[in-house]
Amino acid sequence: MGSKQSRGVRSLALTVASVALATDALVYGIAVPVLPKIATAEGAQPFSVGVMFAAYAGALVLTTPLAGLWIDRRGNREPLLLGMFGLAAATLLFAFVREPGPLILARALQGVAAGVGWTAGLALIAATHGPAERGKAMGVALSSFGVGTLLGPPLGGLLTEWFDPRAPFFVAFALAVVDGVVRWTMIPRDVGAGAAEVRADLRGRGGLVQVGALTVIGAALIAFLEPILPLHLFSAEAAGPVAVGLVFGAGALVAALVPPLAGTGLRLVSGNVMACAGCAIAALALALLGGLSGVPLIALGLVGVTLGASLVLPPTLTLMADIAEAYQPPAYGAVYALYTLAYTAGLAVAPLVAGAAMDGLGFSGAPRLAAGVTLAAGLAVLALGRSRQRTAAIN
Repeated sequence: MGSKQSRGVRSLALTVASVALATDALVYGIAVPVLPKIATAEGAQPFSVGVMFAAYAGALVLTTPLAGLWIDRRGNREPLLLGMFGLAAATLLFAFVREPGPLILARALQGVAAGVGWTAGLALIAATHGPAERGKAMGVALSSFGVGTLLGPPLGGLLTEWFDPRAPFFVAFALAVVDGVVRWTMIPRDVGAGAAEVRADLRGRGGLVQVGALTVIGAALIAFLEPILPLHLFSAEAAGPVAVGLVFGAGALVAALVPPLAGTGLRLVSGNVMACAGCAIAALALALLGGLSGVPLIALGLVGVTLGASLVLPPTLTLMADIAEAYQPPAYGAVYALYTLAYTAGLAVAPLVAGAAMDGLGFSGAPRLAAGVTLAAGLAVLALGRSRQRTAAIN
């Protein structure tokens, strides 16, 4: 299907999806350092703050499977537009409400918007790009998402420090409006519709567990250092918000440049090999990061981790499209709904593990623990892939 789309349609689809993913990720990240400050200033207890953050993940998990079904039946335009309205509404609520209840509602609405927008954006790329162009296109979208993920938290912190806690959400609303204009004017019509239903046997597809595991690993690598690296820089390196922003900016630059190159490289290297190489690079960088001192060297360590994650994730996006196209019409919505859930799992679990690891092992031990887990997981996924290849050869 993707190979039949014109170059103009492919360009429009990639632009819409990339802007949507970047905006959703940036707005998500902007809220991370700001919401706890707003909530606790109004007397909220830590449990309420925890519920606020859990509401995002809970709403996303509940919404994403329904979004996949909707996309396969109706196409991508309606879900992408709904996601835009939800994102804009959530940012306005964040800017003007202070009580825990409305803040939890806003966070849940943001999760609904993300579940719909991420799934529809990835499905749109898969539906409009053939196998030859898909790797590079997915890499471009992934780089947009990675930049938003990494830049959101430092941007939110800087805007709060320079102005007040409402400032990040006014900026986020302006970005949502721009994103809305892009979606309204550029989303191709009648793309991605027609799948009869979400297939009951989808979870039994060969390779889905492997690809899902790699997706969790790649997302976790991006999210692991977000809560603990700024704390370490503040306490051990006496770094200010600007320095922290520059450190994460270095990672964001890698997240912007590497995925499109990795996607193009999938024409020459198998997805399993590239993903496992990424795990090895990230594990080495994490192991070294625990012993580094000085802001420049720590920034270099983050660059290494981001480089590894940027090699793990592009293969997963293209492999998911291959799984979707085993059905006719292709089940892009259902498959990328599962992808979104796996990615969200990595983003949700990694910060919790990082915080617990830093409490128990200190900053030097937490990245080293993550390095061991990453290397072991990469080897396990590689072994699973080889086992599947041998089984397929025998059959």
